[in-house]
Amino acid sequence: MNFERWQKNAWIIGIAGLVLAAAGFLFSREQFFRSYLWAFLFWFGIGMGCLPLLMLYHLVGGAWGFTIRRIVECGARTIPLMAVLFIPILLGVHYLYEWSRPEVLALSEVIARKHAYLNTPFWIFRAIVYFAVWLLYAHRLNQLSALEDETGDVTLTQRLQRLSAPGLVVYALTVTFALFDWAMSLEPE
Repeated sequence: MNFERWQKNAWIIGIAGLVLAAAGFLFSREQFFRSYLWAFLFWFGIGMGCLPLLMLYHLVGGAWGFTIRRIVECGARTIPLMAVLFIPILLGVHYLYEWSRPEVLALSEVIARKHAYLNTPFWIFRAIVYFAVWLLYAHRLNQLSALEDETGDVTLTQRLQRLSAPGLVVYALTVTFALFDWAMSLEPE
């Protein structure tokens, strides 16, 4: 198989995609940021879908997850990349969310009442907290799993279980609130 050819084609497609995205940014910034947000949420869902599977595997054990364990560990390791790819959403918050614009707050009583929760500094703070929690769990689970592979220490299995049990609850809460913040608040009324 000629990987150099595949790599060259991937670069060409990637550069063409960046050129088209830049053109879209220049033509309609609001549409660019909306499209970027939905593309981000799609790819974000893949990595974030791996994290609870990994925690569930460590929590209940068994042979069912042994074959997918490495795959979901790799998927969870994409969360740092997704944190970096979230930066354009932070930069486009005023294009994406009408609640972040002062002129909209003045016109809509419904949105103004939600301003204590839907305001840009608090929204950014929550996003940082969400990513910090997810990064912590993904890193620690992968770290302990690698250590378990190296040492064969069975007590690490118990540590992975103790980490995964509350991790599933924390995951459910943070993902729910993140999706309320990032997707549902597009229509704050």
